[in-house]
Order: sequence, then C-alpha cells, then structure tokens
Amino acid sequence: MDDIEKLVKTSNREVYNSMSPEEYDRNESIFNDTRRRHCAEALQACAGTSGNGSHLDLGTGTGNLLRISQKIFGKVFAVDISEKMLSRIKGRFPGVIFASSDAENLPFKDDSFDCVSANALLHHLVSHERLFREIHRVLKPGGCVYTDHDPNYFFTRFYRPIYRLRFRNVHGFGSRRNDLAEYHNVFTPGINPEKLADMMERIGFSNIKISYRLTDRSEWRGIAKLAFLALKAANRLLPARSLRTHFSIMAEKRKDGGAPSPPRTSSPQG
Repeated sequence: MDDIEKLVKTSNREVYNSMSPEEYDRNESIFNDTRRRHCAEALQACAGTSGNGSHLDLGTGTGNLLRISQKIFGKVFAVDISEKMLSRIKGRFPGVIFASSDAENLPFKDDSFDCVSANALLHHLVSHERLFREIHRVLKPGGCVYTDHDPNYFFTRFYRPIYRLRFRNVHGFGSRRNDLAEYHNVFTPGINPEKLADMMERIGFSNIKISYRLTDRSEWRGIAKLAFLALKAANRLLPARSLRTHFSIMAEKRKDGGAPSPPRTSSPQG
C-alpha cells in the first residue's frame, strides 16, 4: 500500500474518532428525506435481487443505512474504521453486529452476505480495486453491492478549478487532516464511475448500473444557492451526466464466476 493511502486511512480514523455522532448527523447532503428514500429503494431492490438474509454496511458512520436495512434484512452487520464512532452508536441499533475494521480487510468468511453497501465511502479511499475485490469475496454468488453519494468525475472535472480558487489559501474542510479524509472531494476531480464499472466487471460483477444525480443540499445561501438553482434548472432541460454532482452504483456478483456480462447501464437520478 502506498504511503498516501496509509495517510488517508489514518486521517479518516482520526477524524471520525474525534467526531460526535451529533456533529456527523448535521451533514444535510446525506441526512435528508430524499436521500433516505432513495437509499431505502436501493436496499429494497438489492433484497429483491439477492435475498434479504444478510446485509453488510461498510463505512457505516452513524448508521444512516442501518436505520433502513434493519427493516429489510434478517441479519445486519456494520463496519467502520473508526472504533470510537462505533462505540458511540451501538446503543442506537440493538441487534446489529459491529466490527471496527479496514474495509479492504474484512473479518468475514467468503460468500457471507446477500448485500454489501458502501454509502459515502469511496471518496474516502485513494483507490478502489482492493475494496471491490474484498466486497466480491464476502458476497454470496448473485449477491448485490450498492454504493452511493460519491463525487462524479464528469461534473467535478469542471468544478475543481473553482474549488481550488475558492480554497487556494485555506483548507476546504478545515484542516490538512480533514482534507485528506475527504480525499476525492479535495485532491482529485472526483471518481469516474465508468472506469469503476469497468474494473468491477473485470473483478466479477455483472448487471452494473450507474445512476447520476444532483446533490440534495438545500441549505446553501447567496451565490452558492443561485448556482445550485441554475444547475437544477439546467438538469431539467438537459439531464446529462456532466450536470450531475454524485453517482451511485448497483451490481451483482456473478453466479457463474466468469461468463460474459450483459451490457451495463447508466442513468440520471433525482
């Protein structure tokens, strides 16, 4: 593992170990009714595809998806690199099995889960192949993976110069450590979901569907609010992936272990 990957993981652990659940839950872009509804629909779709026996949530944070998945799956497991955050939220979710772990080195046997989710996780990791190989390992054949709320390269490549100008002399997330924890929101033009899907296909996933959407944030004021409203209007006229701020992916672990995959699809959302 490269030094930068180790540094980013260490930064994430330190940031979320020092953060209270109440502080994290104030992230309006994640904790809003529209997001919860879309997440619930995605997890229901996974259960319909692969079965509702077991669900593993990676990078669970304060348990945003656990609130939903406990109503859908028979057994629910949650992993986060921040052991202190997990200790603070365990009381919220009786019945959920928690493990403090690196998402790229999971303490579970092969073929263990019907569904694995990673909500707002990918942008906290420098690279993603080890993560998806580990997800593939712990999923049952035919199992479903669902990722969401990560910065879309096709939009962020145009926004990045504005971000760099806006925060040219300060840290966008308040400190060097916080910036490192938000790696792809700060240091890259986002994550390319098309390249991600190609990699997933090579690993052994099929029926890969990419959905692009505009952020659900509504608390912005001033120029930021006006820019958001203009972007929203542009989306209604031209729902192109370059006008969508975030993406999600749903896919299945191949049952046959290597047969050719059907064509994958991508679509706007929200």
